[in-house]
Amino acid sequence: MDEINIIPNRNIALDLIRTLKLPFSIRYHSHAVAKKALEIAKQISKIELNIELIEIGALLHDIGRTRTHGFDHGIEGGKILKKRGFPESVARICERHILGGLDKDDAREVGLPIKNYLPETMEEKIVCLADKYMTGKKEVTVEERFKKWILKYGRTEILLKARRRVKKIQSEIKEVMNS
Repeated sequence: MDEINIIPNRNIALDLIRTLKLPFSIRYHSHAVAKKALEIAKQISKIELNIELIEIGALLHDIGRTRTHGFDHGIEGGKILKKRGFPESVARICERHILGGLDKDDAREVGLPIKNYLPETMEEKIVCLADKYMTGKKEVTVEERFKKWILKYGRTEILLKARRRVKKIQSEIKEVMNS
């Protein structure tokens, strides 16, 4: 695949998921996230979106879970995709979907290379938000998703910041949705 932003098709993405033996529970989740991301994207006509990037990015956002289930699964996913010639735009979706994105301080706190992992493009934001709407393959609200994490990990500053970021992403997306 050429790096000049040629997004691989769905079959290539699904072949990669199978080849790397992504656990079935994560496959189901990834399909649910892709469906939700496309549902969100279809409600937007005020700006131009790359629908293929949204679908493939959502399908592959958790590909790094073939190596790890920690915060670094986003970075690992980006590495896997770059190594296989996928466009940077798809790799960035992997790297930037964790929580509501991670800033340099968050990255340092969780042991990632220190840089910003914040979703920037609307496609990155849509996949990030769609991921927060899905726990496994069940749809939940952003509040329900964060409540579950807070019960599991405690009321940490990183989770509180992430919740604020996701709510901001939610607002940004709502602004460009059809009335």
